[in-house]
Amino acid sequence: MSNGVLKSGPGAIALPRSASPLVKAKQLLYAHFERPDLDMTERYLVDFGLVQAMRSENELFMRGTGTAPYIYRVTRGRNARFLGMGLSVPNAEDLELLARRFGSRVERAPGPGSGAVVHLRDPDGVAVHVHHGFVESEPLVVRAQILHNAPSLTVRVNDTQRPKLEPPQVTKLGHLVLETPDFNRSVRWYMDTFGFIPSDVMCLADGTPVGSFTRLDRGSEPTDHHTVFIAMGMESKVDHVAFEVVDLDAVEMGQQVLMAKPYRHAWGVGRHLLGSQIFDYWRDPWGQKHEHYADGDLFDAAQPPGYHLMDRGGLYQWGPDLPDDFIDARMTPARLWRVLKLSIKDKARVKLLLALKNSMARPGRQWQR
Repeated sequence: MSNGVLKSGPGAIALPRSASPLVKAKQLLYAHFERPDLDMTERYLVDFGLVQAMRSENELFMRGTGTAPYIYRVTRGRNARFLGMGLSVPNAEDLELLARRFGSRVERAPGPGSGAVVHLRDPDGVAVHVHHGFVESEPLVVRAQILHNAPSLTVRVNDTQRPKLEPPQVTKLGHLVLETPDFNRSVRWYMDTFGFIPSDVMCLADGTPVGSFTRLDRGSEPTDHHTVFIAMGMESKVDHVAFEVVDLDAVEMGQQVLMAKPYRHAWGVGRHLLGSQIFDYWRDPWGQKHEHYADGDLFDAAQPPGYHLMDRGGLYQWGPDLPDDFIDARMTPARLWRVLKLSIKDKARVKLLLALKNSMARPGRQWQR
């Protein structure tokens, strides 16, 4: 082990790809949340950079600049909670296959774009809505990206840089992070069902995998370094949802806009180590983390996985250290009860959770200790 990197042979337990996935997902379409106040939700999402696609009394659909009909769905309800995600598949036959395998059926999809959908649940009960045949939206005009002078390249003379103070344009939903009490079961389900490929696997010091950045399998076509990051946690939840913006200036101007609003900053600005994104995280009115990011890595299907130590230092190249409340490792009464029950029936998993907690508790840089 050196600089947080584990060899993929001795020292790390391999996380092999699925030899024959049921289908291959094509795109991450949207995240779906329940919220008690649609007006408050829409104000936050507009400030964050999304655009209303459709709204009714009990539903809100928000889009980005791309062709996806919507990338964020909100259903009015009593609770503030994550409901699930939307994926697309390339063929109508994929929907039929999924419906047969999981005892579901192909239905007409609600919301903008329509098309067909199959409703599934992952091993933790998270809803996964699989779509095909929806009508794409016309892309929105994207503001010109700022060009930067460099020592060997002059692109601006007798001119100035003045980014406008306005919400950044969100291009797409890039990824989301799922926590699960049973990492092995969950990551295998997503790989075996949808063909997700591990890009970088996060391990404890003994080489046990406890998290994986997974990407879509589009063959020779490059795709984002990760679309779904699956990590071991004390409960099933979504940690954050991440949205792409055009560049560093967009990330920074987004921070300026949100700082002027009654929202809580979570972490950033910095650059991730794995995936390479420049990032900035904010919490919505209910505490849910949302990420602006730019300049992420792209891999094709030939890229093999890396194996890395799961700790705070491995989460960023530069920027402020990960705040303690970002991880949310509080031992609430509900969590304590869950751990006590787990310690009776699965002591090995409790041991993994404690090792993970200890690994993430240490500051990310030597000079911060």
